[in-house]
Amino acid sequence: MRYRPPSIIQRLNALQAEHGWLRPDDLVLAARDLGVPLHRIEGVASFYPHYRRTPPAAHRLDVCRDLACAMRGGADCLAELRAGAAAHEAATGERVEVCEVSCLGRCDSAPAVLVGHDPHTGAAAALAALRAGHEREHLDVATKSYRVDPYARPGERYATVRALAAGGAAAAEALLGELKEAGLRGMGGAGFPTALKWRTVRDAVSDEKFVVCNADESEPGTFKDRELLASLPHLVWEGMLLGAVVVGARRAIVYLRHEYELERRALAREQEVAARVAGELGVELEIFVSPGGYIMGEETALLEALEDRRGEPRNKPPFPGIAGLFGRPTLINNVETLTMATAIAARGAAWWKAQGLRGCAGLKFVSISGDVASPGVYEIATGTTIAELVALAGGVPDGAAVQAVMPGGASTAFLTADALDTPLDFDHLRRAGSSLGSGAVIVVAAGRDMLELGANVTRFFRNESCGKCVPCRVGTEKAVVLLDRWLAGEAAEDTPELLRQLDRTLGQTSICGLGQVALLPVVSILDRLPPTRPTRRS
Repeated sequence: MRYRPPSIIQRLNALQAEHGWLRPDDLVLAARDLGVPLHRIEGVASFYPHYRRTPPAAHRLDVCRDLACAMRGGADCLAELRAGAAAHEAATGERVEVCEVSCLGRCDSAPAVLVGHDPHTGAAAALAALRAGHEREHLDVATKSYRVDPYARPGERYATVRALAAGGAAAAEALLGELKEAGLRGMGGAGFPTALKWRTVRDAVSDEKFVVCNADESEPGTFKDRELLASLPHLVWEGMLLGAVVVGARRAIVYLRHEYELERRALAREQEVAARVAGELGVELEIFVSPGGYIMGEETALLEALEDRRGEPRNKPPFPGIAGLFGRPTLINNVETLTMATAIAARGAAWWKAQGLRGCAGLKFVSISGDVASPGVYEIATGTTIAELVALAGGVPDGAAVQAVMPGGASTAFLTADALDTPLDFDHLRRAGSSLGSGAVIVVAAGRDMLELGANVTRFFRNESCGKCVPCRVGTEKAVVLLDRWLAGEAAEDTPELLRQLDRTLGQTSICGLGQVALLPVVSILDRLPPTRPTRRS
């Protein structure tokens, strides 16, 4: 391949895995081996939260502090873990770190704890794993059938991309037509028409192009891509190969969050099968493990990481379809979009459109968490209502009423209970005043403090801001200060209006989507579920 990065991040990942931290002498050697200045290594190492600069404890327990886990007793879990860690240290002499971290993508197992790479639910399970001293090697994936999977048997897989390649330019044009007719849109949050994105990259003139799968879902409430990576990795790889054939790419990369190590292993096992097909097509397949940070889900920040730089979003335009990885046209789709593209390529737009309900087209994978009896990932017909999804998830425990719903993840506006009959679809949810977003429904039962939940989401965005632009870096911090004062009973009377002003400012001036939506959830609470907590006259 013509363009190759110096692999700074892969080298740092390997050092971290070997030693548990980045030793200064190893960084000097890495700079020498890779032929880059030491400041380049330091600049990357200092940005990403996964990298440690001090020696680690013998054991580390990561506990999620964000919305779904906070709703399921995260604070109590943290206290139990700290007490259990202290007891373990006293008994064994082994130091144990207990670290609060941002969303682990395990909202269905809240409160979620990672012991090494091994996910657990609650303090008791995590402490038992700590005492046992070993981790699972593989995921226990339930055997399920999925409507989206066109293959009845493993031996049939990848037949669709082989047929596409054999059909040449005419077959590629036909597939673009099917994707357009199906109306497939990006499932990562933006909802951009998939056929238009693929067409843009196909028509771009370049001697090299890339396909990138964005598997960095890190938003509270969002974990559907995790199930697809574990259960349907063949559809993900085939979707990437379909995209590569259509746009003319020779390199396809999965960008995966490092907390999904068990899913990475499942994806890597399937990669061995997919690579044989990719070899026939002249396409190289890779898995790139992210060194962390929610901002890496933003497509241009992701590209910066792939180019071994700090993961700060780029100004747009140009867009990645024209000037993406290494300045070359790059097709970027998330896991679910590529999965659905495979299904449409195999079965056609007519089949796809027939799967929907209430005038909507297709299938949708939705993660649901919060106040439901059976949180998890559900494959539903697009157009299924919020109420129907809640019923699929066992309803609200103890028969409690629904107070509010986030229909598309932590970056979407809360809807009130009178919107429960809204179909889960881009257009219906937009008209209802929210968004399908990342396909992550978070249910809030009556009686919960909405202001507290809004503050939790705002803290997440404050914590995950990359700091590149002043509005986001400063504005999210100011919002958290205002909310914390309100929760403490010390808010001035004009606090709601100040929060709305901050929301407008961030929406108009932030470089990327993080800052633009950071205050959207809390402002939707102010507008639709006014907090009963009082403010003080100044």
